[in-house]
Amino acid sequence: MGEYELIENTSKVYYNGSEWNSKTCGKFIIIGKTNRYNINKRDNNKNYCYYLCEFKDGTIMESQYGHIRTGYVRNPNHRYVYNVGYVGKGKWSTINNGKITKEYVVWSEMIRRCYAPNAPKKFPAYIGITVCERWHCFQNFCEDIKYLKGYNEWKNNVGYELDKDILCSQMNISPKIYSLETCMFITHHKNVSESTSRKNLTGFTYIGISPDGIEYEFTNQLEFSKEHNLSNCLINECIHKTRNQHKGWTFKIKG
Repeated sequence: MGEYELIENTSKVYYNGSEWNSKTCGKFIIIGKTNRYNINKRDNNKNYCYYLCEFKDGTIMESQYGHIRTGYVRNPNHRYVYNVGYVGKGKWSTINNGKITKEYVVWSEMIRRCYAPNAPKKFPAYIGITVCERWHCFQNFCEDIKYLKGYNEWKNNVGYELDKDILCSQMNISPKIYSLETCMFITHHKNVSESTSRKNLTGFTYIGISPDGIEYEFTNQLEFSKEHNLSNCLINECIHKTRNQHKGWTFKIKG
């Protein structure tokens, strides 16, 4: 059975069929004892302290009795990330050398923006956007992103981000979805430019008032900023009332 073999379980505490509680993943039962052991430093004897734990969904994990007793047995298939994402069984780790991996940061942030309870308020642009079922599993996500355009650049550099908008727009997919077919890695600068451009194609008409008092109507912040040598990011801040003016210009939504 994988890296271990079953041996007779004679424990009066961790006996087969005994029920225990995990702090984060619900109840599980002991279904066996394995031949894995730790060496007792005091007498050099073998301490066979590993048991098989079965969760209600059928997931079986091997754990030592200390973790069983304290409730630190984890079910990798438990959807603990906003009740959607789960790590799964596989080679991909969420932590490497004490640091959270790049893969886990991108994956968990993707899940958060789509499914966190406060997502509609904090990330209104993500309303209706989903993550494909396969990518709810962290292991699947890590296996798939190796095939995305820009993966090597993202893996070996900083400043690259996961984007679903470009390909979804090209394929006319709405509402947008994170998946192997619809995602790619692009630079932060390109992502900001694309995002700003999309914000200006929502059907709104904007009014820009120059330092001379002349009013201009426009629908695309990016194009308008280039035409008048302005910052599209600062125009956006003026429109959303987080900045009063930019180079003497003021902005508002028409109507």
